[in-house]
Amino acid sequence: MTTLTNTLPALARRLRAVAEVLLDEVPAPQEDAAHDVADLLSPLVALARTSLRPDHTWILQAAVSGHLPLSDDVDDLVRWFELSTSPAEAEIGLLRRTLSLTATHGEAGTAVAVVTDTVVVDVTFSAQSDKHTGIQRVVREVCPRWDADHDITLAAWSPSQTALRSLRPDERARVLSWGQAGSSRAPVASGGGPSDADASAAVTLIPWHCTVVLPEVAQGRTAGPLAAIAQHSGNTVVAIGYDAIPVVSADLRPVPEANQFVGYLTVIKHSRRVAGISTASAAEFRGFSEAVQAQGLAGPDVVEVELAAEGPPPGLLAETAPQADAGALPIVLCVGSHELHKNHLAVLHAAELLWREGHAFELAFIGGPGWDTSEYDAGVADLVAAGRPVTDLGSVTDEELWARYRTARFSIFPSLHEGFGLPVAESLACGTPVITTDYGSTQEIAMAGGCLLADPRDDDDLASAMRTLLTDQGAYSRLKEEALAVHPRTWDTYAAELWDSLVEATRRPR
Repeated sequence: MTTLTNTLPALARRLRAVAEVLLDEVPAPQEDAAHDVADLLSPLVALARTSLRPDHTWILQAAVSGHLPLSDDVDDLVRWFELSTSPAEAEIGLLRRTLSLTATHGEAGTAVAVVTDTVVVDVTFSAQSDKHTGIQRVVREVCPRWDADHDITLAAWSPSQTALRSLRPDERARVLSWGQAGSSRAPVASGGGPSDADASAAVTLIPWHCTVVLPEVAQGRTAGPLAAIAQHSGNTVVAIGYDAIPVVSADLRPVPEANQFVGYLTVIKHSRRVAGISTASAAEFRGFSEAVQAQGLAGPDVVEVELAAEGPPPGLLAETAPQADAGALPIVLCVGSHELHKNHLAVLHAAELLWREGHAFELAFIGGPGWDTSEYDAGVADLVAAGRPVTDLGSVTDEELWARYRTARFSIFPSLHEGFGLPVAESLACGTPVITTDYGSTQEIAMAGGCLLADPRDDDDLASAMRTLLTDQGAYSRLKEEALAVHPRTWDTYAAELWDSLVEATRRPR
């Protein structure tokens, strides 16, 4: 019991925080930490033994260990309480299991808060990373609007990935203040996770009767405790559903990603609701929800809340206005990280076919590296060596991104699999026509006009579409007019509808 003896004051604080929400009469504080722990532990264990409710056992185990338990931990402890023949035996079993958790994950932080009847938003990756694509853009658009209009608690996982904690000031800035004062980045320290000192200063959060929102995909080992929160804690877990690419298109993704995503699906199958970002995305998650009914589970409710895609802020319109240059080559823009499913190798091939035909244009890529860029890098290098006008701009600021969209003749986004296809919607929001995939979520966006659809698996079809927008001025002018007439869906609308769908709708009994 040495581990517990050394941390009795912290244990007493955690037990008292939980006792405040579970017990009708909370024992008076004792100066001696050991006596305080004993006075608190006995009625809490008695309640858990009497009720045999998984949520009581879940929060008690979280309080004693300082770590959020796994589903198996909860099941095991409920069974122990049911079979124990005395209060002392029940308490000893709890403490032994707690020692196992602390031996595995280390000591918990000293400060703890039980947050009740609020909305806890897990923003771990967006808070700790300066990456700003896809999911992070959604988090950084939605959370500031929710924070302004509602009572929310932003949270991140501890270094051990077994406890939720409060955010540091720089992490809050990454989530709530990104891009302030016209900058593409908030003025925060770069580099990622918290130091040991930062982690020890953070407040450990235990949600109770809360709505836990997952706007990101669970990373690392967090899927385990998240699944237990969804299954056993009495909290309501809801999520934004982006796509099922890691399993549906596993042949285009690194092998470990599929395993990690399957862990995330373990959270989803016990969640209350998933809001797909498109009709195609919702269909994928709805199919999974129906599949888990074979396990006797209800599965999450799946709804569609279409993602937003605003253009540049009004203040940037003049700054990013296209500059007339009669001698410049028309620019074909391809935006997106260099992942295999983005199909950039097909874009390079189609472009080379047109250059060999004698067509003059510049091909520009914007986006960070993917998990395997070897073929893409070699393809670009070969074209550059051959004198082709192809450039890779890498990751750019928001200002430059909008400028590139608006100066391009058209953009091209022939992805093989997408949950939404933000570059398509952003290009249209800038009044720039798009060549995109003729199925799935990108076809949904194209229904607004301004798009030329193509089969992404047919190189000749892609080349034909590019040829049309380079040479057929009538077709190009029609699509340009359609793109300029598109009214993009705003982030204000998306954030409000997402809140209503994930939070307000799930506060009612299922």
